[in-house]
Amino acid sequence: MRTYKDILMMAAMALTLTLCACADTTPKKELQVERANVVSVTATVDKIDLKKRIVTIRGPEGNLRKVHVGKEVVNLPQVRVGDKVTLDYVESLAVRMAQPGEVRDEVKGLVGRAKPGDKPGYVEETETTVTATILNLDKTKETVTLKGPDGDVVVVKVQDPANLDKVKVGDTIVITYTEALAIAVQTVK
Repeated sequence: MRTYKDILMMAAMALTLTLCACADTTPKKELQVERANVVSVTATVDKIDLKKRIVTIRGPEGNLRKVHVGKEVVNLPQVRVGDKVTLDYVESLAVRMAQPGEVRDEVKGLVGRAKPGDKPGYVEETETTVTATILNLDKTKETVTLKGPDGDVVVVKVQDPANLDKVKVGDTIVITYTEALAIAVQTVK
């Protein structure tokens, strides 16, 4: 699990990128950003060693990779050479102005596995929501200083200095960072 400092650091870096993405010629009174990144890769099962729990997969460019599959994957015997393994990774970030008095410091998680007898599958999602207070805006250095719920302070370089006009010292923002991973195995017919 990530620490709040890790989340705040990732959010700060993402905030740097998203502050420049939401620039327009008219300064906005409120900051509201939503971004997502999706990565999907499909590989083919090339070889299976059930005794050692090693699956060799062939990537889209033909590269081979050996993957050790833990005992928690109880449906490994259902995997066959030629099956397709799809890995989907999604991360999203939402940043908005906090409501007066709003304090968030929460982590929610979800884990799901395939039913016994089915092809292996796995889903995991973690959503972290924290508030951060703007301690300093430095228009000369084009930075913003954020303080997270646990007191950690992070200085963020803003790529588009016009976005510094959207916030002020003392404002509180809410940062929601979500990561999701899904792995599915499909039989090729």
